Amino acid sequence: MAFSIEADIRMPGYGGRRAVVADADRIQREALAGHLSGRGFQVSQTAGALEALTLIGAEAPVVALLPLDHEGDEGDRAAALAAMLYPQTRILMTGPRMPNLPFPILPRPVDLTALDRWLDEATP
Repeated sequence: MAFSIEADIRMPGYGGRRAVVADADRIQREALAGHLSGRGFQVSQTAGALEALTLIGAEAPVVALLPLDHEGDEGDRAAALAAMLYPQTRILMTGPRMPNLPFPILPRPVDLTALDRWLDEATP
């Protein structure tokens, strides 16, 4: 008896530079995604940070922008998990500046020039 299966199997991140953007504010999320697309990234979007963690695992993006409202929130936890599980992804938090966090933070609304500087330093 022969067994055969056809499946499109490829490494996550196939097809160029990928990014994940998470933000509950649809306008902010779409602005960031549009800017990243203009820089050559294939962008996935979600409203929640924990949903972003799933996308990071599935897509292996080069960068992920995650929201931060306060220390210990969903964004903070998702960033910590992403850093442990997917070290190839560079994490950028968006929200209020907080001391002693292990990730860079850009205040919201995000200054796109500051985002560009971070991308230039963080990505190949």
